Amino acid sequence: MFRKLVSNLAFSPALVGQLGFYAKRLRKEEVTRRAGLIFMTLALVVQSFSVFSPPESANAANTDNVIYSGIRNKEDLLAIYDRGSDSAGRADIKEIYAQFGITRQDIANMHTGSYNTGDFNGQIKTVGRLDWGVSYRSPVKVADSNTTVYTGGFTETYGKSWPMPALIGTRSVDGAWFAITLDCGNPVYVVTPPPAKKPTAVCKSLVITPINRTSIRLNAVGATTDGATISGYTYVIKDSKGVVVVNQRVSDAKATSTLDHTFTKDGAYTAQVTANTSLGDKTSANCAQAVTISPEPRCPLNPALVESSPDCKPCVSDKTIWYKDAKCIPTFELTKTVRNITQGTGDATAQTAKPGDQLQYTLRVKNVGKDQGSYTMTDTVADILEYATIVNIGDGTLSTQNTTVAAAVTWPASVIKVNETMEKIIVIKIKDTIPAMTANLSNPQSYNCKITNTFGNTLHVGIECPPEKVIEQTVAQLPHTGATENMIFSALVIAVAVYFYARSRQTATEIRLIRRDLNAGTI
Repeated sequence: MFRKLVSNLAFSPALVGQLGFYAKRLRKEEVTRRAGLIFMTLALVVQSFSVFSPPESANAANTDNVIYSGIRNKEDLLAIYDRGSDSAGRADIKEIYAQFGITRQDIANMHTGSYNTGDFNGQIKTVGRLDWGVSYRSPVKVADSNTTVYTGGFTETYGKSWPMPALIGTRSVDGAWFAITLDCGNPVYVVTPPPAKKPTAVCKSLVITPINRTSIRLNAVGATTDGATISGYTYVIKDSKGVVVVNQRVSDAKATSTLDHTFTKDGAYTAQVTANTSLGDKTSANCAQAVTISPEPRCPLNPALVESSPDCKPCVSDKTIWYKDAKCIPTFELTKTVRNITQGTGDATAQTAKPGDQLQYTLRVKNVGKDQGSYTMTDTVADILEYATIVNIGDGTLSTQNTTVAAAVTWPASVIKVNETMEKIIVIKIKDTIPAMTANLSNPQSYNCKITNTFGNTLHVGIECPPEKVIEQTVAQLPHTGATENMIFSALVIAVAVYFYARSRQTATEIRLIRRDLNAGTI
């Protein structure tokens, strides 16, 4: 259009008005393109922040984490370790690391890196605070604390591996590889560390041997490890009223000791021995025994008792053994089934549950032992609550999920007789809108379009998740682009913006020159 105006201007001077209109439009276009150039430059600055400062995980804080909000680097971990607690106020972090052979010096020697969950032929195990209701996570009682953690492999979840940013190091106790995952502070290991050596001293047993009807021999056995010592044994015998009839200390540094005693009266007595050690006085249930001096016949089921003793009674289901015998115990067998009430299927694991469907879980506990016993039914429902709500639990109680314990349904303790089965029911409803929450990095079992529940046996019920979850499960992560690719793309965009801006400036200059020559009469 500009070329046509200039070429016809000599033949039709009236076109100078249109040339002025065209000049105004060019000035507006120049302002627009200048603003575009400025915004593109600002966008490049913001883009550089995202390139050189990679984002952190949005779901780093999880109840399974050893350190609730995770860690950023080694200095962050050492600060939490020295402080003795994390952001949630949990003060058992040192004890958890010590349980798996990790010292502060081991942490100080670590370096930043990453590991793949499939490394070491898939033998890597991770440590977390929750069991998630799955069978492959094993409980570990943490020494010197009231904490129980759970350990298990990564590959049991999906059968595939993925990279994890972490601090990498080796344990000084055995030189074995270990890591601490940045997102959660959970220790990761391949080889189970050897148990920590601590001096111990115990009273192991007290064996009473009759010499005759009124005399007995008490044989005590103690044990020590790693430097602890025994200095003697103290024997105490009490009658049925609790009156002390013998209180005698035998100086003996050996692991065994013997004391003979003769009773002057028949009756029931209790003999207890205490090992005097460098770690203090030690006794136990095994170091306390009942003694009966009586002409009465002995209990046929337990010769240590008289026949009239209230404890001389048989097992409920086997009259040939004593009711406190190791074989006379209840043994409970746990099973669980699930059916889709809405779809009318007998086995809900055979098809996918849809939004709004109601599922009925039936929990059964059968006593297959030789004696009746009390049993408290508890079912972990943390994974269920991600995609469903509880509709009916009968007389059960639902505990809310917190930072250390997964949500669970608990029923009051009930006595179950031999061969009797106790049954409880949980009815849940799949949420009308299925959450599109992404799977947690430290626990891929969470939000995985599947409800997993274990009570004796493990049940998996598939959930009809939104399309974005299908994409998430198909594509684990976006393609990696480095700083070079981002900067090249931004430079190309800016080059295009500069070209159009310069072109509009040049056209405006040409119009000013033409108008000047027209006014001067040179055109």
